Amino acid sequence: MKIGISKIAIGVAVAIASTSAMAVDGQIFVNGEAAGQDTAFNNLRDRDPTSWAGAVRLGYLWNAQSYTWGAETGYVDLGKVAGTNYNLVSSLGGPYDPVRISARTKGEILGGVFKWHAGDAYGWFFSVRGGWFHSQTDAHTHDTLGLISASASASGNGFYAGAGVGYDFNRHLGVSLNYDEYHSLAPGIWQGRFGTSVYGGTLEYRF
Repeated sequence: MKIGISKIAIGVAVAIASTSAMAVDGQIFVNGEAAGQDTAFNNLRDRDPTSWAGAVRLGYLWNAQSYTWGAETGYVDLGKVAGTNYNLVSSLGGPYDPVRISARTKGEILGGVFKWHAGDAYGWFFSVRGGWFHSQTDAHTHDTLGLISASASASGNGFYAGAGVGYDFNRHLGVSLNYDEYHSLAPGIWQGRFGTSVYGGTLEYRF
C-alpha cells in the first residue's frame, strides 16, 4: 500500500513539474502590415506600377516556452491591379480597340497563427498563418478609345495562407517579414477567382 501511495505521489509530482515547465500564458495582440502585392490577372499587359497592400489584425495568443499559437481576425486591403487585355477587343471601337481593366480587392479574415521561437520565449521566430477570407472586389473596364465603360462588384468566400520570419524584442513588441497568398472569389469578375501575393513587413504589439 505504501509503495502504491509512493508511486501516486511521484506521479503527481512529475505532473505538477511538467505543468510548471510547460506553463501557458495568454496575450491579446494587434498588428499592422504594409506590403506590396501582385494580383494574378492573366493576359494583362501595360500594367500600372505595383499597388500597395495593407492589413490590420487583432487576436489572442497562447505562449508555452518556444511555441506560440492563437486565433486572429482582421481587415486586409489587397490594393489594385490594372492593365490592358489585348485579347478582349471592343466591337464598338473598330477593328482594334483593346480593353482596359482595373480591380481592387479588400475583405475580412478569420484564422489561426503559429510561431516557433529559436529561443525559449523571445528573439528570432518563424511563423505560419491561414484561414478564411471574405473578399469584396470592385472592377472597372473600358475600351482604350473611350467608347464603352462598365463597373461591377462581387464578393465571395476564399482563403489565405502565409509564412514569415521575425524578431520579438520582448514579451510585448515584435517585427516580421511575411509572404501571404490570398485567394479571392468574385463571380462575374475576370475568371471568377484569382490569387493575390502579398509581401511586406509587420509591427506587432501584445498586451
